[in-house]
Amino acid sequence: MFKREDKSYPIELVADFLGVNSRTLYYYEKFSLVVPFRRGRKRYYSKQDIRWLEYIRELMYDQGMNLRSIIVLIRRRDDVILGKCPDEVVNCFKNYLMKLKSQT
Repeated sequence: MFKREDKSYPIELVADFLGVNSRTLYYYEKFSLVVPFRRGRKRYYSKQDIRWLEYIRELMYDQGMNLRSIIVLIRRRDDVILGKCPDEVVNCFKNYLMKLKSQT
């Protein structure tokens, strides 16, 4: 679905790929679960953002965690959330934290 040379994807495409409504992605952004790149009012997600969102979805649906628990773990920067992550997801999380830090 995504081309290797592309660097970012619009919210509608990402929502469709993840099988969620774009409002869900706005909600995740509201709680700083993802920090998309913005051009004006448009949001664009990197491949790493998408992989991170896939992992959050996996935690919710496959592991049974609720969104509040995930938010608490992320805010604490707890290693529990990364314990069973593939290296690719750990790198996504680290990039996510750097984006978050640069916004504050």
